[in-house]
Amino acid sequence: MADQQGAKVKGIVDIVFLIDATGSMQPCIDALKANISTFIDTLTTPNANNQAPVKHWRAKAVGYRDFGSDQQPLIDHPFVEDAAAIKAQLAEITAEGGGDEAESLLDALYRVATMEQTGKGGQFEPTKWRYRSDAARVVIVFTDAPYKDVMTSPAGGTFDDLKNAIHGNRIILSIFAPNLPCYDLLAGLDKSELMAYDFDASDLQGSQKALAEFTADRENFRQTLVQLAKSVSKSAEVPSL
Repeated sequence: MADQQGAKVKGIVDIVFLIDATGSMQPCIDALKANISTFIDTLTTPNANNQAPVKHWRAKAVGYRDFGSDQQPLIDHPFVEDAAAIKAQLAEITAEGGGDEAESLLDALYRVATMEQTGKGGQFEPTKWRYRSDAARVVIVFTDAPYKDVMTSPAGGTFDDLKNAIHGNRIILSIFAPNLPCYDLLAGLDKSELMAYDFDASDLQGSQKALAEFTADRENFRQTLVQLAKSVSKSAEVPSL
Protein backbone atom coordinates (compact mmCIF):
# COMPACT_ATOMS: atom_id res chain seq x y z
CA MET A 1 0.00 0.00 0.00
CA ALA A 2 2.83 2.39 0.85
CA ASP A 3 4.31 1.91 -2.63
CA GLN A 4 0.97 2.69 -4.25
CA GLN A 5 0.54 5.84 -2.18
CA GLY A 6 4.04 6.95 -3.12
CA ALA A 7 3.54 6.25 -6.83
CA LYS A 8 3.67 9.14 -9.23
CA VAL A 9 1.98 10.01 -12.48
CA LYS A 10 4.88 11.09 -14.70
CA GLY A 11 5.01 13.15 -17.85
CA ILE A 12 1.41 14.41 -17.90
CA VAL A 13 0.74 18.13 -17.67
CA ASP A 14 -1.90 20.80 -18.23
CA ILE A 15 -0.38 24.20 -19.09
CA VAL A 16 -1.96 27.67 -19.09
CA PHE A 17 -0.08 30.53 -20.74
CA LEU A 18 -1.46 33.51 -18.79
CA ILE A 19 -0.56 36.65 -20.72
CA ASP A 20 -0.94 40.32 -19.86
CA ALA A 21 -2.94 41.55 -22.87
CA THR A 22 -2.74 45.28 -22.20
CA GLY A 23 -1.48 47.86 -24.69
CA SER A 24 2.29 47.40 -24.44
CA MET A 25 2.37 43.60 -24.61
CA GLN A 26 1.93 42.95 -28.35
CA PRO A 27 5.65 42.31 -29.03
CA CYS A 28 5.67 39.64 -26.32
CA ILE A 29 2.48 38.02 -27.65
CA ASP A 30 3.97 37.95 -31.16
CA ALA A 31 7.24 36.46 -29.87
CA LEU A 32 5.33 33.75 -28.02
CA LYS A 33 3.38 32.91 -31.17
CA ALA A 34 6.61 32.69 -33.19
CA ASN A 35 8.33 30.40 -30.67
CA ILE A 36 5.58 28.21 -29.25
CA SER A 37 6.67 25.25 -31.40
CA THR A 38 10.12 25.44 -29.79
CA PHE A 39 8.48 25.22 -26.38
CA ILE A 40 6.42 22.16 -27.36
CA ASP A 41 9.37 20.46 -29.06
CA THR A 42 11.47 20.88 -25.91
CA LEU A 43 8.67 19.37 -23.83
CA THR A 44 8.37 16.27 -25.97
CA THR A 45 11.86 15.59 -27.38
CA PRO A 46 13.25 12.28 -26.02
CA ASN A 47 16.18 12.50 -23.63
CA ALA A 48 19.40 10.43 -23.57
CA ASN A 49 17.38 7.43 -22.37
CA ASN A 50 15.04 7.84 -25.36
CA GLN A 51 12.22 8.87 -23.05
CA ALA A 52 10.09 11.94 -23.71
CA PRO A 53 10.03 14.11 -20.56
CA VAL A 54 6.35 14.87 -21.21
CA LYS A 55 4.23 12.03 -22.57
CA HIS A 56 0.97 13.93 -22.81
CA TRP A 57 0.25 17.63 -22.58
CA ARG A 58 -2.63 20.02 -23.04
CA ALA A 59 -2.27 23.79 -23.13
CA LYS A 60 -4.25 26.96 -23.64
CA ALA A 61 -3.60 30.69 -23.93
CA VAL A 62 -5.46 33.08 -21.63
CA GLY A 63 -5.14 36.85 -21.89
CA TYR A 64 -6.01 39.25 -19.09
CA ARG A 65 -6.57 42.98 -18.88
CA ASP A 66 -7.89 45.31 -16.18
CA PHE A 67 -10.80 43.64 -14.37
CA GLY A 68 -11.99 47.04 -13.14
CA SER A 69 -12.09 49.00 -16.40
CA ASP A 70 -11.86 46.79 -19.50
CA GLN A 71 -15.00 45.40 -21.15
CA GLN A 72 -13.31 42.04 -21.79
CA PRO A 73 -10.92 41.52 -18.86
CA LEU A 74 -10.29 37.83 -19.58
CA ILE A 75 -9.78 36.20 -22.99
CA ASP A 76 -10.17 32.49 -22.32
CA HIS A 77 -9.76 29.43 -24.55
CA PRO A 78 -10.17 25.65 -24.20
CA PHE A 79 -7.27 23.27 -23.66
CA VAL A 80 -5.81 21.97 -26.94
CA GLU A 81 -3.16 19.40 -27.82
CA ASP A 82 -1.09 20.76 -30.71
CA ALA A 83 1.16 23.75 -31.31
CA ALA A 84 -0.85 25.08 -34.27
CA ALA A 85 -3.96 25.35 -32.10
CA ILE A 86 -2.01 27.26 -29.43
CA LYS A 87 -0.71 29.63 -32.13
CA ALA A 88 -4.28 30.24 -33.24
CA GLN A 89 -5.31 31.06 -29.68
CA LEU A 90 -2.40 33.49 -29.29
CA ALA A 91 -3.42 35.16 -32.56
CA GLU A 92 -6.81 35.91 -30.99
CA ILE A 93 -5.21 37.79 -28.08
CA THR A 94 -4.45 41.40 -28.99
CA ALA A 95 -2.84 43.93 -26.68
CA GLU A 96 -5.18 46.79 -25.83
CA GLY A 97 -6.69 48.65 -22.88
CA GLY A 98 -5.30 48.36 -19.39
CA GLY A 99 -6.06 51.71 -17.78
CA ASP A 100 -3.47 52.47 -15.08
CA GLU A 101 -0.07 50.76 -14.92
CA ALA A 102 -0.85 48.08 -12.32
CA GLU A 103 -2.86 45.23 -13.86
CA SER A 104 -5.25 42.55 -12.61
CA LEU A 105 -2.90 39.57 -12.51
CA LEU A 106 -4.18 38.36 -9.13
CA ASP A 107 -7.75 38.27 -10.47
CA ALA A 108 -6.66 36.34 -13.54
CA LEU A 109 -4.53 33.89 -11.56
CA TYR A 110 -7.38 33.29 -9.12
CA ARG A 111 -9.79 32.62 -11.99
CA VAL A 112 -7.39 30.14 -13.60
CA ALA A 113 -6.42 28.43 -10.33
CA THR A 114 -10.04 27.83 -9.36
CA MET A 115 -11.09 26.48 -12.76
CA GLU A 116 -13.20 23.33 -12.43
CA GLN A 117 -11.55 19.91 -12.64
CA THR A 118 -12.76 16.63 -14.11
CA GLY A 119 -13.41 13.61 -11.92
CA LYS A 120 -10.52 11.29 -11.12
CA GLY A 121 -9.72 9.21 -14.20
CA GLY A 122 -12.52 10.96 -16.09
CA GLN A 123 -12.66 11.93 -19.75
CA PHE A 124 -10.76 15.04 -20.79
CA GLU A 125 -12.87 18.19 -20.82
CA PRO A 126 -11.35 21.14 -22.69
CA THR A 127 -12.71 23.74 -20.25
CA LYS A 128 -11.49 22.00 -17.08
CA TRP A 129 -8.25 20.94 -15.41
CA ARG A 130 -7.62 17.23 -15.31
CA TYR A 131 -8.11 15.75 -11.85
CA ARG A 132 -5.36 17.00 -9.55
CA SER A 133 -3.53 13.66 -9.34
CA ASP A 134 -3.99 12.84 -13.05
CA ALA A 135 -1.78 15.68 -14.31
CA ALA A 136 0.51 18.45 -13.09
CA ARG A 137 -1.00 21.93 -13.41
CA VAL A 138 1.35 24.65 -14.62
CA VAL A 139 0.57 28.34 -15.14
CA ILE A 140 3.15 30.45 -17.00
CA VAL A 141 2.72 34.22 -16.62
CA PHE A 142 4.07 36.85 -19.02
CA THR A 143 3.74 40.50 -18.00
CA ASP A 144 5.51 43.87 -18.10
CA ALA A 145 3.69 45.61 -15.24
CA PRO A 146 3.10 45.33 -11.48
CA TYR A 147 -0.20 43.93 -10.24
CA LYS A 148 -2.99 45.38 -8.12
CA ASP A 149 -2.93 44.24 -4.49
CA VAL A 150 -6.72 43.94 -4.18
CA MET A 151 -8.86 41.83 -6.49
CA THR A 152 -12.10 42.81 -8.19
CA SER A 153 -13.25 39.18 -8.42
CA PRO A 154 -13.67 37.96 -5.73
CA ALA A 155 -14.44 41.49 -4.54
CA GLY A 156 -11.85 42.66 -2.04
CA GLY A 157 -9.77 39.50 -2.45
CA THR A 158 -6.13 39.72 -1.38
CA PHE A 159 -2.84 37.94 -1.96
CA ASP A 160 -3.72 35.50 0.84
CA ASP A 161 -6.87 34.46 -1.03
CA LEU A 162 -4.79 33.80 -4.12
CA LYS A 163 -2.17 31.90 -2.12
CA ASN A 164 -4.87 29.61 -0.74
CA ALA A 165 -6.26 29.02 -4.24
CA ILE A 166 -2.80 28.27 -5.67
CA HIS A 167 -1.97 25.81 -2.88
CA GLY A 168 -5.43 24.25 -2.70
CA ASN A 169 -5.51 23.54 -6.43
CA ARG A 170 -1.85 22.48 -6.71
CA ILE A 171 -0.81 25.12 -9.22
CA ILE A 172 2.86 25.26 -10.24
CA LEU A 173 3.63 28.86 -11.15
CA SER A 174 6.31 30.21 -13.51
CA ILE A 175 6.51 33.99 -13.86
CA PHE A 176 8.26 36.03 -16.55
CA ALA A 177 8.02 39.60 -15.26
CA PRO A 178 9.92 42.80 -14.46
CA ASN A 179 12.27 42.77 -11.48
CA LEU A 180 9.83 44.17 -8.92
CA PRO A 181 9.28 43.26 -5.23
CA CYS A 182 5.67 42.20 -5.85
CA TYR A 183 6.91 39.35 -8.05
CA ASP A 184 9.31 38.17 -5.37
CA LEU A 185 6.19 37.71 -3.23
CA LEU A 186 4.51 35.57 -5.89
CA ALA A 187 7.68 33.60 -6.49
CA GLY A 188 7.74 32.79 -2.78
CA LEU A 189 4.71 30.54 -3.19
CA ASP A 190 5.44 26.82 -3.03
CA LYS A 191 6.74 25.36 -6.33
CA SER A 192 6.86 28.79 -7.97
CA GLU A 193 9.73 30.33 -9.91
CA LEU A 194 10.50 33.79 -11.25
CA MET A 195 12.40 34.76 -14.39
CA ALA A 196 12.82 38.50 -13.80
CA TYR A 197 14.22 41.00 -16.27
CA ASP A 198 15.89 44.26 -15.22
CA PHE A 199 14.77 47.68 -16.42
CA ASP A 200 15.44 51.38 -15.94
CA ALA A 201 13.31 52.28 -12.91
CA SER A 202 13.83 56.02 -13.55
CA ASP A 203 11.86 55.68 -16.80
CA LEU A 204 8.08 55.46 -16.35
CA GLN A 205 7.96 53.14 -19.36
CA GLY A 206 11.14 51.31 -18.40
CA SER A 207 9.68 47.84 -17.85
CA GLN A 208 7.69 47.99 -21.09
CA LYS A 209 10.72 49.13 -23.10
CA ALA A 210 12.92 46.44 -21.53
CA LEU A 211 10.47 43.68 -22.44
CA ALA A 212 10.14 44.99 -25.99
CA GLU A 213 13.94 44.88 -26.33
CA PHE A 214 14.12 41.41 -24.81
CA THR A 215 11.50 39.92 -27.12
CA ALA A 216 13.11 41.62 -30.14
CA ASP A 217 16.19 39.46 -29.52
CA ARG A 218 14.76 36.32 -31.10
CA GLU A 219 17.44 33.90 -29.93
CA ASN A 220 17.34 35.22 -26.38
CA PHE A 221 13.58 34.81 -26.18
CA ARG A 222 13.74 31.38 -27.80
CA GLN A 223 16.22 30.24 -25.15
CA THR A 224 13.92 31.61 -22.45
CA LEU A 225 11.10 29.41 -23.74
CA VAL A 226 13.45 26.42 -23.88
CA GLN A 227 14.31 26.95 -20.21
CA LEU A 228 10.64 27.35 -19.32
CA ALA A 229 9.83 24.11 -21.13
CA LYS A 230 12.58 22.26 -19.27
CA SER A 231 11.18 23.58 -16.00
CA VAL A 232 7.69 22.39 -16.96
CA SER A 233 9.10 18.97 -17.83
CA LYS A 234 10.50 18.65 -14.31
CA SER A 235 7.14 19.67 -12.90
CA ALA A 236 5.21 17.07 -14.92
CA GLU A 237 5.21 14.61 -12.06
CA VAL A 238 2.43 14.55 -9.50
CA PRO A 239 1.68 12.30 -6.51
CA SER A 240 -1.00 9.70 -7.13
CA LEU A 241 -3.77 10.10 -4.54
